[in-house]
Amino acid sequence: MIVVLRLGATPPEVEEVERELARRGLETRKVESGGRMLLHIIAGPTRRARPVVKLEQVEALVPTSGPRVRREGRRFYPYHFVNWSAFSVALLGVLVFLAGMFPTGIGQEIDPRSAPAELPTPWYLRAPLMFVALFPESLAWLGWSIFALGGVFLFALPFIDRSTGANARVFRVIVALLLAIFLLASLKGAFA
Repeated sequence: MIVVLRLGATPPEVEEVERELARRGLETRKVESGGRMLLHIIAGPTRRARPVVKLEQVEALVPTSGPRVRREGRRFYPYHFVNWSAFSVALLGVLVFLAGMFPTGIGQEIDPRSAPAELPTPWYLRAPLMFVALFPESLAWLGWSIFALGGVFLFALPFIDRSTGANARVFRVIVALLLAIFLLASLKGAFA
């Protein structure tokens, strides 16, 4: 918990608040932010700090954990975004490692005098190409546009998702279903 002191609080006023918090069994440290003195409670039961709000030099109490986090949950950005990004990077690293360990064509004879008749599509292009192949030839531009807009939407998702509560869950379920449908449609035949 952080005790925010009013702007321009003098050192004796800060010491008075520190003594009051120490009397209540709380250990604090001073932090200055934007010209304002803050007292960060680092040890002790933070509930005991509530009465210091009545002091003239105390402007507010700001909880940093506990019931507020349990009540509101953690926001998608940055908490879940960072966790899922780290997981995605680790998964990508594993896939790249496995791709290097097991390259295609292991055990086949190499003929340096003749080129292969057909070069296979690289694995990273198969999903977008299969998604675009779902559209008629004349509407291929629409497939590429939808694919690009989906990528922009996924990139912008942390900035869009600022809601909490039951509506946020419904929104996340809808986004997850749309993403699953999009991925299943684009991966159709990607590994064939």
